[in-house]
Amino acid sequence: MDRGQLVLVTGLALAVVLVALVLLANTAIYTENLATRDNGVGEHDALGYRASVIDGVGGIVERENAAEYDDRSELTANVSDGVATFDDLLRGSAARGAAGARADTDAATYVNGTLVRHTDDTRAFESNQSTSDWTVVGDTEGVRAFVATVDRASLATTEADSLSGAFTVVVDNGTERWRAYLYRNASTDHVAVAVRPPGAAGASEVCSVDAVTATVDFTRGTLAGDPCRGLDWAAGTSGEFDLRFDNGTNAVGTYDLTAESRADELVLATVNPDPVGGSPYHVPAVYAVEIPIRYQTTELVYGETVRVAPGEHDD
Repeated sequence: MDRGQLVLVTGLALAVVLVALVLLANTAIYTENLATRDNGVGEHDALGYRASVIDGVGGIVERENAAEYDDRSELTANVSDGVATFDDLLRGSAARGAAGARADTDAATYVNGTLVRHTDDTRAFESNQSTSDWTVVGDTEGVRAFVATVDRASLATTEADSLSGAFTVVVDNGTERWRAYLYRNASTDHVAVAVRPPGAAGASEVCSVDAVTATVDFTRGTLAGDPCRGLDWAAGTSGEFDLRFDNGTNAVGTYDLTAESRADELVLATVNPDPVGGSPYHVPAVYAVEIPIRYQTTELVYGETVRVAPGEHDD
C-alpha cells in the first residue's frame, strides 16, 4: 500500500467517526424540532448537513495536503475519492432520517494551491538563501491557514512605536500594504503582535501573551488560541498580492501557510521545491473545494455551492 492509499484510508476512517458524531448531533436537532415545530422545521437539519460537509471535506483536504505529495494529480485524485466516499456516508445518514442529501462530487471544483512549510524549529524565518527580507509567495490570490510558532527569545525586544527590527508579515498588492509585527515587548516581556493597516501612520499593539513559545494564526486572528482583536488578515487590501517577510532573522520557529493560485503560477524562487532541500519548502496543495450540495425533506429543499477552504480568513 503506497503513501497516498495509506493517507486516504486514514482519512476515510476519520470520516466514519465524524459521521457517527453527525448522527448524534442530528438526533438532538431532530428532537428539538419535534418539540418546537414552527416555520423553521428542517432548517436546522439542513444547516447541520452543510456544516458537516464543510468540516468533513475540510478535514480530508488538510490531511491529504499534510502528506506532502510530489504529484498534484495524485493529491487531487485522492481528495476527490475521499470526498466521494464521505458523501456516500452522509447520504446514508440522512436517508435514515427520511431526508435526501447529496454533495455533487462530479461538479466539484478543486482550486490549486501550494503549501509552504518551515519545519526546522532551530532556523530563522529566512529564505532558502538565508535572506532576511524576502518574498515568500508572489502574485497569489489568497493565503489561508497561516500559522506560526515562535520562540520568544528569538524575537526583537522593542515597543509598538519602534518596530523597524521586528519580524514583519507584509501583504502587498502594489498599492496597499498591510503589516503584522511579531516581537518581544520591552516593557512586559510578552510575545506581542502589532498591526499597521494600509494608510496608517504607525502600528498598534493588538494582543500579547506571556509565554516562552507562542502560536499566531494570522489568517484566523488568534494568539495562543485566543482571539486577537485587531489581527484582521490583510484588511484594507484587495486583489492579487505578494506575501513578504521582513526581518526574518528575528524569528525562530515553525510555520505553515497555504497559498492559492488558480493558474498555478506562484512565484516561489526563494522557497525550496521539496522537503529534501530543507526549510522553507513547498509542495502541491488543494487550496479549496467548491462543491454543490442539496438537502431535501418533505418540508424543505435546500441547495447551494459551498466553498471549503480550512483556515481561510472569515471561513
